[in-house]
Amino acid sequence: MYIESEPKTKSSKRNIVLTGFALDALRLHHLRQEEMRRVAGDSWQEHDYVFCSPTGTYLSPGHNALVQLKKLLEKADLPDIRFHDLRHSTTTMLLMMSVHPKIVQEILGHSEISMTMDIYSHVLPTMQKEAIEKLNKAFE
Repeated sequence: MYIESEPKTKSSKRNIVLTGFALDALRLHHLRQEEMRRVAGDSWQEHDYVFCSPTGTYLSPGHNALVQLKKLLEKADLPDIRFHDLRHSTTTMLLMMSVHPKIVQEILGHSEISMTMDIYSHVLPTMQKEAIEKLNKAFE
């Protein structure tokens, strides 16, 4: 069962900037969804979901997207992760690229910077090495 509700915090409801490749993928997906709507005909249920079943309803957690993610991970010999884990990876990558933590917080929709930094960001071994190298250069 799926329950639609308002976001937990005011900062959760937000506009975000998307990459060009994400916009292209969404445009293509929209065209495919229009075809799904046409094929479904009268059985289509309009819920305004970006991602939905072939009849316009909520996607169950075991839907094809999750199955496809698992197959891609296995094929690439990567660890089994959940879609939500991608938020953690994105956070860490943005911070590694020196994106300001407040911007990362806003992208994720966190009301508190501590949530972004303490829960979603992760220190990678390469990050520690780079920090020590910078410190070493400062003392040269």
